[in-house]
Amino acid sequence: MKQRNIPYGRIGFHVAVVIAMAALSGWLCAGGHYAYLLVTVPVAGLSIYRLFMLYGEIVQRLMFVFNAVQNDDYSFRFAEDPRVTRYALVNYSLNRIKEVLDTTKLRIREREKYFEMIMECANIGIVTVMENGTVVQTNSKALHIVGMERLSHIDQLRPLSPELCDAMRDIRPDEQRTARFATEIGDMSLVLSCSSMEFGGKRLRVISVGNIHEELDSKEVESWEKLTRILTHEIMNSLAPVTSISHTLLSTDSDPGIMRQGLETIHTTSDRLMRFVDSFRAVTRIPLPQKAPFYLSELVSEALSLTGRKGIVTEVNLEPADTMLYADRALMSQVMVNLLKNAAEALADVDGERIISVHSTIDADERIRIEITNNGPAIPAEVAENIFTPFFTTKADGSGIGLAVSRQIVRLHGGSLRLKNNSDGRVTFAIVLE
Repeated sequence: MKQRNIPYGRIGFHVAVVIAMAALSGWLCAGGHYAYLLVTVPVAGLSIYRLFMLYGEIVQRLMFVFNAVQNDDYSFRFAEDPRVTRYALVNYSLNRIKEVLDTTKLRIREREKYFEMIMECANIGIVTVMENGTVVQTNSKALHIVGMERLSHIDQLRPLSPELCDAMRDIRPDEQRTARFATEIGDMSLVLSCSSMEFGGKRLRVISVGNIHEELDSKEVESWEKLTRILTHEIMNSLAPVTSISHTLLSTDSDPGIMRQGLETIHTTSDRLMRFVDSFRAVTRIPLPQKAPFYLSELVSEALSLTGRKGIVTEVNLEPADTMLYADRALMSQVMVNLLKNAAEALADVDGERIISVHSTIDADERIRIEITNNGPAIPAEVAENIFTPFFTTKADGSGIGLAVSRQIVRLHGGSLRLKNNSDGRVTFAIVLE
């Protein structure tokens, strides 16, 4: 390290010489010895010249480093051996700066790669656009939606869909738009959302592009698959004994006792199948709500009086107490009765105190939130996943339509019904009404 200090040693030496010569020149002038100034002034001038030379060479190295960094070139390296250069410490310092910048650049690239991977994992198209329409970045999902291998400017979309091109050009931050996009297999309905950010001194818009029907279709297919499995299971269970008994009756002698027993079995099975068909109609033929104002407290009191609650403590807390609903009272009563009845049945095997609570609030958006909670055991995960699927039931005498119909009724009122909490000692169903 002593040898690396050579440049600063030279600078110190020349500075000391300039100071000494200046002091000596002042003393000579004070004493009237002007002839000696012919020695001190040139020496001081030479030291000042050497200082400027050293300063100029160091500045040249700094400019070289700045130009290299500006051109994204980190391949340079200065000699640090004091035996081959007078600027060992300066070169060492510049090399350290280069290493720090190189490390920072590597981290930035790793971070960019990380965000690119996140974009690729997103199940929605993402397009980053400059204000002039230049596309900075896209993920593969966005390219797949528009059917292109590369997108560098949103105007490239105009021949394919002027509507989508205009929507992407005009959409503003915190705005949402829809656009239709024609493909070989039909039209797609796309929904666009936008947010903004600043990067590199430029304002960018981050636009997400999603296919509305793709998500809806996948959910619809899944629902139909579940419903088809249940329908097939129920109908086959009903028809199998009818077919078997019919075959037995046709292939045996007409014994009156056997004939009567077989016909009774066919009648019972047919009656069960008819009840199933009636349940199916109840799910698919819910009437449109005939809305009118009424107090929530009246609805809760009426529903509690219609449900068996023997040995169950009921807690009702409505905030405010005079909360009013604008809904179809008969349909909402059906929902409340279903939820309270299910809550009571969930407590059948609970030891100790059994509690059902009904709690309601009005949130900041003026939405009414109603929660029905019981302190029974948690619903098993495989059951909770299907509780709103029509005809799915774990009860021996259940139809499997109570929660499905309840959710449909709440949706017809513009609200939602969901399982909010599912843990041992706290199972909560929540209704939210606009």
